[in-house]
Amino acid sequence: MLSTRDPLAVVVEMVTAVSLAPEHLEDRVDAIVDILIPELHASLGLLIRADVTHLDIQVLGRRLTPGTQGHMRQQVRNQLADPLLAPVLLGDLTPTTAARAFGADAWRQSGTRASVMVTFGIDQVATLPVHGGSDVVVFMVGRAGPDFTEEDLALLRAVQPVVTGLGMLLRLPRHTQQVAEPDAVHGAGLTSREVEVLELLAHGYKATVIARKAGCSTRTVHRHLGNIYDKLGVSDRLSAVNRAHTLGVIAGAPVDLS
Repeated sequence: MLSTRDPLAVVVEMVTAVSLAPEHLEDRVDAIVDILIPELHASLGLLIRADVTHLDIQVLGRRLTPGTQGHMRQQVRNQLADPLLAPVLLGDLTPTTAARAFGADAWRQSGTRASVMVTFGIDQVATLPVHGGSDVVVFMVGRAGPDFTEEDLALLRAVQPVVTGLGMLLRLPRHTQQVAEPDAVHGAGLTSREVEVLELLAHGYKATVIARKAGCSTRTVHRHLGNIYDKLGVSDRLSAVNRAHTLGVIAGAPVDLS
């Protein structure tokens, strides 16, 4: 499955796509993923960020629903010591595949492979690490069928410096993100963007209205809601708002959202 594109052309397309994407992290991540997926004949692309010190996991990707987001966060927590992600924690940023990292036989029998098959219908995973150490940032692409080829990995290696550079510009490493005011972390681990969505939710707005007022897509609003529910330990809008009021994350009296 050799890529039909010159790596330089892929790089140019990637830089252009990110520069034209809305200034929200999720949309720019999707711009990168949307280029990698067809080039690698994949069906899934995700960005995983893991603050290993606090076990704070974030997963971004177009195919994620609130339910699969929560499942993936827990799965990543369980995977941090496995052969695929453990080297990234130690600073090894070499693109690889799950089958190569685990060993083909061990990967076929692993619980991780079984989990991604059930959740996404894929059984092969390749990684494109952006940042290692205690603040892990890694793109993952997946597909069903044979493992990613050496040519696929060569493409990932070729675009890695550009993706890493774009990642720095997007403040993907968590220690940089904490310094930036737009992404400052509030109570319960909520980002400023998630608090903004919560405040709009507390006023009784539906997702489509929140998207318009927040300047993002409805899909992005639902992704934020999934993160909010997971961080607050709730499963519905009213509980999220009431929990946020209790924690002092948002001010004012709760509204009846039923």
